[in-house]
Amino acid sequence: LYTMPEIRQVQADLQDYSAELDKELMKVYLEYRGKDSTFQTDFNKWSPTIQKLKKEELDETQQKLQRTQQALEQDLMEKQQILIQPLLTKIDSAIKVVAKNQSLNYVFDLSKNALLFADESGDITKQVKTILGIDPNAKPEDTMMMGDIPMGQ
Repeated sequence: LYTMPEIRQVQADLQDYSAELDKELMKVYLEYRGKDSTFQTDFNKWSPTIQKLKKEELDETQQKLQRTQQALEQDLMEKQQILIQPLLTKIDSAIKVVAKNQSLNYVFDLSKNALLFADESGDITKQVKTILGIDPNAKPEDTMMMGDIPMGQ
């Protein structure tokens, strides 16, 4: 993935998007800093009631800052997935072409212990179910789950 030429454009797009998000976060941060500065400067001038209200206001702004930061981080991760998905699809298609051309039944990524491609003709699930006396067309929702099995009785 990271050696594909298209990744440079993805990285550039993500940097641009991240810069936009940083601007949004900075607005909320500056709002918080302004309120915090005022709070620190004017605290002793206020009555106890005003102090309490201003403290609550400052706390709410701090929470808003944290929520904004979390939301923007989530937005950035989602944008990354959106931008990378076409590259992953392209890789998957290339793997399938090579596997078919070389008559491979399975392709593994050994660095991740992951199965990247499996020719469905190699699926022996129905035969195994038949030997076990299970309806070969039964779906998992048609059967009992492990949590449904009474234990130790």
